[in-house]
Amino acid sequence: MKKHDFRKMTPGGRSITALLLALLIVLSLPACGKPKPASAPTDAPSPTETTAAPPVPTDAEPAAEDERTVYVPAYEPLSPTMDGISVRFPVETEDGVYFMRLVQSAEGSGYRLMRGGKDAENPVTVAAFAPEFYVERAFLTNEGTAWVNRTDAATGEAALVEISLDSGETLREIPFDAADGTVTGLFDLPDGSLGVVTLLPAMTQALFSMDEAGLFTPVEAPLNTDGDFRHNVTFCGTEGSGLPTGECLAYDSESLFAFTPGSGERRELLRWADWGISAFNTAPLRMADGVIRLVDYRYNEVITLTPTPESEVKPRQELTMACLNLQTAVEDAVRDFNRRSGEWYITVRDYSGGRPFTMDVQDQAITAMNLDIVSGRMPDLVSVQDGVPFQSYAEKGLLRDLTEDFRSEGIELLPQLRRAGTVDGKLLMACGSFAILTATGSRDFVGDMAGWTAAEAVALADSLPDCRSVFTSFMTRDRYLAWLSFYLEGYLDWDGGTASFDTPEFRDILTLAAALPTEPPMENTVDAELMEGRSLVNPATITSIKSWQIQDVVYLGKLAAPGFPTGDGVGSLIYMQVPVAVSAASAHPEGALAFLRSMLNENAQTAYTSLFPSTQTAFEKQLAEVMREPNPEDGYTVIYYLPNGGQFMDPTVYLWEGEGERQPRSILYWMDESGGIYREEPLYAMSEEQRDRLLALLDRAERSTSYDQTVYRIVQEESGALFAGQRDVEAVTRRIQARVELYLAEQG
Repeated sequence: MKKHDFRKMTPGGRSITALLLALLIVLSLPACGKPKPASAPTDAPSPTETTAAPPVPTDAEPAAEDERTVYVPAYEPLSPTMDGISVRFPVETEDGVYFMRLVQSAEGSGYRLMRGGKDAENPVTVAAFAPEFYVERAFLTNEGTAWVNRTDAATGEAALVEISLDSGETLREIPFDAADGTVTGLFDLPDGSLGVVTLLPAMTQALFSMDEAGLFTPVEAPLNTDGDFRHNVTFCGTEGSGLPTGECLAYDSESLFAFTPGSGERRELLRWADWGISAFNTAPLRMADGVIRLVDYRYNEVITLTPTPESEVKPRQELTMACLNLQTAVEDAVRDFNRRSGEWYITVRDYSGGRPFTMDVQDQAITAMNLDIVSGRMPDLVSVQDGVPFQSYAEKGLLRDLTEDFRSEGIELLPQLRRAGTVDGKLLMACGSFAILTATGSRDFVGDMAGWTAAEAVALADSLPDCRSVFTSFMTRDRYLAWLSFYLEGYLDWDGGTASFDTPEFRDILTLAAALPTEPPMENTVDAELMEGRSLVNPATITSIKSWQIQDVVYLGKLAAPGFPTGDGVGSLIYMQVPVAVSAASAHPEGALAFLRSMLNENAQTAYTSLFPSTQTAFEKQLAEVMREPNPEDGYTVIYYLPNGGQFMDPTVYLWEGEGERQPRSILYWMDESGGIYREEPLYAMSEEQRDRLLALLDRAERSTSYDQTVYRIVQEESGALFAGQRDVEAVTRRIQARVELYLAEQG
């Protein structure tokens, strides 16, 4: 079998156990930035077409209202030769594309200014820089020269260097004071001078003007002044922008805007969220005759923004989506829809106000969302993320039954997703993809247990010797309560307005929690504890069919997933990625349903997610592919498990060299401290036995992780008295019961 030199790799990541456990947190991270209300969007392309996307007014002082101009985007595929790693900060010209590239040679690595064809193909070197220099940006002048920013990696000394594009000769070197920041951008100012953007030690931005004599003058501009990288400004420049005399073009994470140097004011031209563009993944490419071209590395496309009379643009209709905090996955789904939809666009109401997640922020967001809904400001769509009172909204009839809509569309969700999204026989929630939250261990010590109750876990804990435990040392009291939050819906009867917290089952659950440590150990020994049987289970996230296979290999083919011990023994749950409900009062249900279709169509289900797909058709296709025996020419990838517990996958496809041997899909390598391989496991096509165990796990997942924030807060607050020894478990469960039933009565 072909071996690989690990020292040439660039590993990263965390332990396999920690990585899988952290997935839930990663999936729930708030997204960067907050979209503002959209204005005047219009047609956008289908995934296979190059079509106009939603325009936004430029507000450029038109002579008459019917002459108002908006920007209309069009998309074209990005050539593979224009990848963002080898083609850094490209500049498109009539002669081809100029860009920076880090090149390895016999003399060592060094940056080069390169020129290639229309798509940067067949590049040639214009100028080469010594290995000790870091060079990032290039600004091309009208005199056949280019300015580049150069920094000595050893001394930190910086300079702006002017280079002849014909000969590559250095014409001038202008020292730049490091106290003024690190140069991150070069562009032309309206007065003909060179604009120099810098990043200061406080992570704020500064702008300088460099004149012909090489003198630098600070310039006031609408820059990032708060140190939040999400507010960094990218400058496009002046020439070819089509802006009024004296104005310059720039953009940040929220919008494209014009400004006049010497002023901190900005004139907004368009908002990215309206048409599905993330400015973090774009770079200016060219401006000519008012047409702006950007490279979008997220979608591997070139975006062309063309000024167009508003009267020639078909407007789109606005939809609203409410969320407690704008999670990355939600923002991506909305962006994809806004980019592709020709009739609709979504504006997100982020009730957290963009603030980092805390329990208090979440409580305030829920209150604000409920007040809007009570006052009649019901959105078209609701992001039913963790903490949203989904059951309460369902009982009040606020959500649309999607059963007939999906039947008429031919959309067939997986059975467990239908169960998880159904209340009183009505399908009220759907999602784009999902993962399974469970608890895993080795069948050598857990057996074939499909689920267990809290009483069984307590009894088992009492029977184990001191050297063994039910949970690993990773499971602290706070982590246990955090996972418990996802199971609380099973103790609520919304129809009857009652709860079942004052029961032996829930007392067993709190008894388990009280026995857990308050802090994890300094050393992470989770994997060893499970493999040696010192601990029985640890919470885990099964993210996909391949995730199940890999964990089974980690457990030497003996993976068991009994789940979290609960009152009813159902301990595996469905974590929905972008769970969404449609408002029963939506004025645009057809638009809201169009958004759901955009998440559930074949392209989105197969190409846009690495989690389990949501539709029956997509899941069956994925399962069939994973069970397919590959051909030798398919090759295999490599996954390294590193000595510090991390893992990473080599994206290279390697050829299989063993004639007559079974072909694996991946090779799993476990590494020691010196970089040697001490364990090697091939990952083959999924077996029928693995498939059956996976399907059994999925079938046992009957509920979603959706939980009510208020109920969780009550349990968290009252259980604190038990942990502090102030009340016994019977008194605590009685108080939880009384408070929750009062809350349910208030919601009725």
